[in-house]
Amino acid sequence: MKVEIQDLSFSFEGKRVLKDISLSIGEEEFLGLMGPNGSGKTTLLRCMMNFLKPEQGAVLVDAKPIHTMSDKDLAQLFAVVPQTSQIEFSFTAYEMVMMGRIPHAKSRLSSETKADAKAVRDAMERTNTWQFSDRQYASLSGGERQRVIIARALAQQPTILLLDEPTVYLDITGQLEIMDLLRELNREGLTIIAVMHDINLASRYCGKIALLHDGRLESQGTPEEVFTPDNIIRIYDVDVIVRKDPLTNSVSVIPRITTIVSAMHGTRVHVLCGGGTGGAAIIGLRDAGYAPSAGVINVLDSDFELSEDLHIPVVTEVPFAQISDETHLQNLQRVMEAAAIVVTDFPVGPGNLKNLEAAVAALGKGKPVFIVNAETVEKRDFVGGKAKQLIDDLISRGAVKVNGKQDLMAKLAERLGR
Repeated sequence: MKVEIQDLSFSFEGKRVLKDISLSIGEEEFLGLMGPNGSGKTTLLRCMMNFLKPEQGAVLVDAKPIHTMSDKDLAQLFAVVPQTSQIEFSFTAYEMVMMGRIPHAKSRLSSETKADAKAVRDAMERTNTWQFSDRQYASLSGGERQRVIIARALAQQPTILLLDEPTVYLDITGQLEIMDLLRELNREGLTIIAVMHDINLASRYCGKIALLHDGRLESQGTPEEVFTPDNIIRIYDVDVIVRKDPLTNSVSVIPRITTIVSAMHGTRVHVLCGGGTGGAAIIGLRDAGYAPSAGVINVLDSDFELSEDLHIPVVTEVPFAQISDETHLQNLQRVMEAAAIVVTDFPVGPGNLKNLEAAVAALGKGKPVFIVNAETVEKRDFVGGKAKQLIDDLISRGAVKVNGKQDLMAKLAERLGR
């Protein structure tokens, strides 16, 4: 069934909340309604539920306006999962899900049928909630309750599932559990329309995004089409990096530094890294107000991409080449300009051994040197023990061993008096 929103506007207490919204949701589509707080997402969803009456425009399902349908017909068409479901009475999980069968009852006094019992059990097994069907709903965890409410919605046997922030109040495990379930239901033929806040979560699961701002539909399309840097900075007022997640192939949105920039004290810290090992240190330094630089890094390296994205000075070398004498001198210049040097746990081969030599030169000039995960050097030494020898020499001469970003930030601040 196709859902169409045509020129819909809605006002509350004289204020226009939705402004001429037109949107089409195809059959078996997974739509994420996105936008900042106050943009009109939940209000639009409530208009689609027929809970609110638009002052102009309409919501249609297969060209039929929903305001012409009976409540029972709507309940058999739409199922709703609210943000929270506070129940004051003592219902079991099974009884909660059975409430989803009310739209199918012949009358209010109708007793539970075999079809009802089967629909409830199927819904609870589908959501992995049958195991606690006899437990009190109020005794369940947040994630368990949310799965029960989704089971109740499925027991209605709807065509379209409407959800208002289905992962709110859930930890990351609960969020992924709920979103995985919704994706499976969508793949099995259920149309899903969900209000969401988490851009990366929406990008990973939603096939289509409708981005609202100040009551208007600003952009719609695939996550790749909608979640552009221009759209994000214009609507959310946050400068971001947008790239593809190599594991999920979905859009990943990374906020750049915002308020911290104004507090940056400008202390230069040079990061000797590569192989993707520099990200945590670079971002940690930036967020702590330092002015990081990096090198020597291959231009195909993810550390290079991150440095470029964050506008961090970086010394580079061409792909698959050893660090040249010229590039080594450029790196040494960055080293000597810095107040401290960080050596990350990068794999050391003939091509980048000079990065460790740069750290040795820095220590010789009295620069503090911090070595990340020094104890793992043997596993990543591909130069016949030379890397281990250089790391051991650095430590014996006063280089500081650190384990992870937090330890690095603490010891760096202590040494530099920040």
